[in-house]
Amino acid sequence: MCIPNEIMNAQANSTSKIIFDQAGLTLAEVNAYTFKYYPDNSLVGLSLTAACTGTVSPFTCSGQFPTFTNGNHTLTLSATSLGGESPKSAPFAFAYVGAPLSPGNIRIG
Repeated sequence: MCIPNEIMNAQANSTSKIIFDQAGLTLAEVNAYTFKYYPDNSLVGLSLTAACTGTVSPFTCSGQFPTFTNGNHTLTLSATSLGGESPKSAPFAFAYVGAPLSPGNIRIG
């Protein structure tokens, strides 16, 4: 599998937004969907709050990027409506860069 450099170089942190396209008949329909993200090939989806904008499909959706441990990860997304859950998106590879751990073992030398 060949992964382009721009994907391998994607970085996220605690202030990042996740942005994706979602097809649908109308903006109102798409904004009624619920979204899930599946971290690192997980079989269990976690809720992702996103708002969508635009005038024609596909609509642009965005929300707070989920928190991960530092390092390389992947995630997939799905959309759910009254008709059921969509297939998962293609995997998105990224590096999560969180804040460093707090200093510890403070002492006088």
